[in-house]
Amino acid sequence: MPRQARIDYPGGLHHVISRGIERKAIFQEEADKEAFLKRIKDQLAKSSMQSYAWCIMGNHFHLLLQTGRTRLSEFMRRLLTSYAVYYNAKHKRSGYLFQNRYKSIICDKDRYLLLLIRYIHLNPVKANIIHIDRLNKYKWTGHKELMGNATEGIIERKEVLGFFGNRQHQAREKYIEFVKEGVGVKEDYDGGGLIRSAGGISELTKRRFDEKEMYDDRILGDGDFVEQVYAQLDKEDQIKLKNEEELLNKISRFYGQKKEDIIARPTKGVRVARNVYLYLGNKYLSKNVTELGRQLGIKQPAASMGLEKGMDEVNRIGGAAKILI
Repeated sequence: MPRQARIDYPGGLHHVISRGIERKAIFQEEADKEAFLKRIKDQLAKSSMQSYAWCIMGNHFHLLLQTGRTRLSEFMRRLLTSYAVYYNAKHKRSGYLFQNRYKSIICDKDRYLLLLIRYIHLNPVKANIIHIDRLNKYKWTGHKELMGNATEGIIERKEVLGFFGNRQHQAREKYIEFVKEGVGVKEDYDGGGLIRSAGGISELTKRRFDEKEMYDDRILGDGDFVEQVYAQLDKEDQIKLKNEEELLNKISRFYGQKKEDIIARPTKGVRVARNVYLYLGNKYLSKNVTELGRQLGIKQPAASMGLEKGMDEVNRIGGAAKILI
């Protein structure tokens, strides 16, 4: 059965899990965890991504990320590639470090944000690595940052604690109480939140046929949320381009630039439009970067850099549909 496409659009909340190939260790020592954490911080600083929780275990990790201009796929590609290069060089190995694909589940933020934060930060407690009373000092989850015992600046601390109160001290007390309540709870947030939202399997089976909801195991949320996600994806699916001329016409109209200037004049005024042409031509016309660069009179390295900037621009404005539909 072919695997489903990953759901990735601006503004989505993603629970990301990645494991070592054959479930082998990808963090052999604390220095490896430090190196990985540094790379998370670096990528967050370079992107519009927001982080709400993280946990580094021996052979896998969890991240809770909300996308902005930067797509999840690009963020993860940079993070995993950078760490794999570091790890292979340090430990004198070659080949793949991670399983073929990281797992990403798009989540209903209103319903699951706090539950996911708790679930991710309790991973080492439930694995009997650390006792709950010492979790606030444990180095390898974001919990300590929420408790004020770290200064990484990775987590959206004010937003998270804001759910528990306006005064920081009281908010932290309520937050830790909430976390402790989850220690004895068996939680599963691997996607497809329909059973949980229905009140359990017994309640779900009582529903009439005409009450059934949409379900997708890539999505953590009820039927209404699944429909919202599909509606967002439909905008991207509606995009159809015949050729470079049609793409150029749409970019020209959107940015108010002449087509001949976009193609032939690499000046500051048309630079953004040129970058977008590189990105959308590659994505929707399946043209390689070298070929697109040749059309614009630039070499492959410059075209690759332009494509990256074009992707950031498209994500900044809210997706390709804004230009192409």
